[in-house]
Amino acid sequence: MAVAIGSPQDADLVTGSSGRPRLLRWHARTYRVTDAPTPLEDALASMTTHPLPVHGWRFQGTCTHDGETLVFDVVALGAGWRVLKTYA
Repeated sequence: MAVAIGSPQDADLVTGSSGRPRLLRWHARTYRVTDAPTPLEDALASMTTHPLPVHGWRFQGTCTHDGETLVFDVVALGAGWRVLKTYA
């Protein structure tokens, strides 16, 4: 089930030495990345005919506080990150 976000939300994405996401801080919660993140460009490539002008990730994150698990689509925007969409 997809949960659309009404407007992009600022997020703090912590990456490892490889550049892959490790933690996401969003809406005053911390989510630990619990799968292998996929570059968003790769995840959406089959639906487009031209290269996407974005840099982002799709990954599953589990809240460190209560165990809630969501799938996130996040994109780099300026010097920060935005959550575009979540899936429950």
